[in-house]
Amino acid sequence: MITSYAQNFEDVILWRALNSVERGFYIDIGAQDPVEDSVSLSFYEQGWRGVHVEPTAAYAAKIRKARPDEEVIEAAVGTGTGLLTLHEFPCTGLSTGDPAIAEQHVEAGFQMKEISVPLVSLQDLLDRHAEREVHWLKIDVEGMESAVIESWGCSAVRPWIVVVESTLPLSTEKSHEKWQPHLNELGYEFVYFDGLNRFYVSEEHPELKDSFGPGPNHFDQFVFPASSTSDMLAPMRQELAAKQVSVEERDAEIARLHQHIADADAAATGQLADKQAAIEERDAEIARLVSKALENSDTISNLKYELWIETSRTHEWWLKSETQQRQIEDIYRSRSWKLMGPYRRTGRVLKRVIAGISFRLKSKRTSLAVLAIRFVMQRPRLKAFLSEQLRRHPTLFNRFRDFAIARIVSDNRSRNTFFGFPNSSKSYSPRPGTNQGIDERILRSSDANRIFLALEQSLKRRREV
Repeated sequence: MITSYAQNFEDVILWRALNSVERGFYIDIGAQDPVEDSVSLSFYEQGWRGVHVEPTAAYAAKIRKARPDEEVIEAAVGTGTGLLTLHEFPCTGLSTGDPAIAEQHVEAGFQMKEISVPLVSLQDLLDRHAEREVHWLKIDVEGMESAVIESWGCSAVRPWIVVVESTLPLSTEKSHEKWQPHLNELGYEFVYFDGLNRFYVSEEHPELKDSFGPGPNHFDQFVFPASSTSDMLAPMRQELAAKQVSVEERDAEIARLHQHIADADAAATGQLADKQAAIEERDAEIARLVSKALENSDTISNLKYELWIETSRTHEWWLKSETQQRQIEDIYRSRSWKLMGPYRRTGRVLKRVIAGISFRLKSKRTSLAVLAIRFVMQRPRLKAFLSEQLRRHPTLFNRFRDFAIARIVSDNRSRNTFFGFPNSSKSYSPRPGTNQGIDERILRSSDANRIFLALEQSLKRRREV
């Protein structure tokens, strides 16, 4: 299967006749564009190579760029030598060397410019490849076909098939009467007309004539390129354009849906992040509460244990208390306790009597001590003697001094010193019934209190002796 790029399926008809040839060779005069309306491109894609003749510089450059492994001759083909004035109609494929045809195009509104191009003969072009087979030759020179064929001259090269545009430019008017006789003389037989071109087969390859007859059809197994501008494809292009619009609308809707999904995903992602943060915060709070609960549980367990211990201890003390209470009750109920009742009462009475007697005796001893101190203090020699003796016993001396100050001494000098020692700071509370005739300042002195106590102890020891 091949792809047909030619304007009028010329490549399909040629391929039907020549598909058995591998890596064939062709000469394309008036090649123009390397892709659009190209007769040679489908062969090139099948591995064929050839020569392109194109006088227009822009098209020649495009062919060189697209087919760097093929020969491009930037010249016009015809009779004569030197330069040819080419009437160029840029980007149209209507450029021609015929002034009359060029004038018609100008009158039709096409822009024209004249350029000079080299002129070569078809004879020279064919003789360059005399050593190889030329499988097809195409001539499309916008009204100059007769000049090209006349320049064939005496070259012995005979392409297998010759294709010649056989209507006047932009017209269905046939023009082959001028040059077909010359082709017949060169040994070519007309085999097919496609409405634009006439196909001729060399008498050296009569087997090819059977390939011609019907026009391009399903059995030729060809396809159109996406870039085809054939009018036959106009309905398909319209349908394709409508489908393209539908596809674009669908793509726009898909893009809108994708954007909507992206926005929804972004919003969902944001919400998910917020919820995740809330969940993490809640989990942290739960963990904190669980930790606190465990701590409280440990504390409660410890308190329960302590409470159990205290309850056990309380129970033990309660049992002991019950035991002691029963023991006391047993004692109270015992016969010995009841028998000893009178003796206990008698004992309590005796204790009170003895306490009263001891109090009275103590009061009398205090009064005697006070009289003795007064007696000593009124006699300086005796006072000095006793002071010297008491100094040998500091404890007794301090007590005697405090007692004397508390009970006897009333003047300021005696309050400050007694027997030459400083007064004690110890406070003294006078006993009931012992402060008669004694200065209140002496009674408040701790030193006097110690003196009296010392004297009391001394008198006690003497009585015991």
